[in-house]
Amino acid sequence: MKDRRRSRRRSLPFVRSAVLEVNGQNHIVAVQDLGSEGAFLTTPLEVTAEQELRLRIVLPRSGREAMMPCQLVWRSDHYDAATGRPAGVAVRFVGLDENDVKRVSEFAAEGLIPTPTPAAPVHYEYRLMDRSVIELEELNRVGLDGWRLAAAVPTKQGLKLILLRKL
Repeated sequence: MKDRRRSRRRSLPFVRSAVLEVNGQNHIVAVQDLGSEGAFLTTPLEVTAEQELRLRIVLPRSGREAMMPCQLVWRSDHYDAATGRPAGVAVRFVGLDENDVKRVSEFAAEGLIPTPTPAAPVHYEYRLMDRSVIELEELNRVGLDGWRLAAAVPTKQGLKLILLRKL
């Protein structure tokens, strides 16, 4: 399983988790480095070359989730004190969408670039309502004001309705 990468990979200066699907089962992994051809994933998971692998990750710089089919390049079962490399797997991406390749290549070449004007954060407003019964007319009225029912929690007196709306 010896293989040399041909494109640049960028080590991530922060923890970015992803989901590695192995033969239909999902496993949470940490992405150690990422490039257009593949990634190194920190995980104690035992993976073989015959298994079907797909990495589900939120792409840097786009914020969009991507499903990336991949294959095992090599695996390390233990922490290597000499190099500082944790236990994990190196994977090569196969058959990626052109937009995904472009996003990952830009990230690997330039890293994270802050935007000149950060996007305005999304703010939510919450409202709690204690009710012994739910009246549809009342819910319709608050719905016209932009409120959405987020949860209904049973209480001794009936229900606690949790509503939210985007400001």
